[in-house]
Amino acid sequence: MFLAVALATLASMGLGGNDALLRAISHETREAVASTLEQPGILIIEGTRTVSTESLLKSAARQENLSTEEYLRLLRVEGVDGGLYGGGPELTVLCNILRRPISIYELDEQQVGTNIDIQPIKCKGVFGLETFQDPLFDIPNSAILLSKSLPGAYSWHLHILVLDVSPTEKHACVLLPLGEK
Repeated sequence: MFLAVALATLASMGLGGNDALLRAISHETREAVASTLEQPGILIIEGTRTVSTESLLKSAARQENLSTEEYLRLLRVEGVDGGLYGGGPELTVLCNILRRPISIYELDEQQVGTNIDIQPIKCKGVFGLETFQDPLFDIPNSAILLSKSLPGAYSWHLHILVLDVSPTEKHACVLLPLGEK
């Protein structure tokens, strides 16, 4: 999840990203999420709904059957290295840190077709939608995009697709708009 959010954020700014850069940003993002959860504060869920960092941390740790200390320790470790992969609690923190809405999609199992290249997806949730709107939403892309060489640039809203790859493992990837043809 952290790598997907890092790539979505870089792509939204028109930046590419090599593997080393993405991993560094992902690591820093993990640290920022853990540090935010350690500090007393209030996070916006959506609109006027809020949650304290303490409540969110306790709930997230309880979901994983961990103490809050162990949860924070594992949050700072990459999933492939035995840490946490990230989910709803982390996305709540991330949309507050990044000040951007983050949408999560999954395959629409009821409409999965046989064409491997085209699979229907559906939005499963949006973090921070009513609060963190794109400040330039009403300005047409043609007024913002000066170069056609930056496909996906300036997409304020981050879109992440979560895929079940096994009964115990999920992968997250970025959904980017197609460049002009």
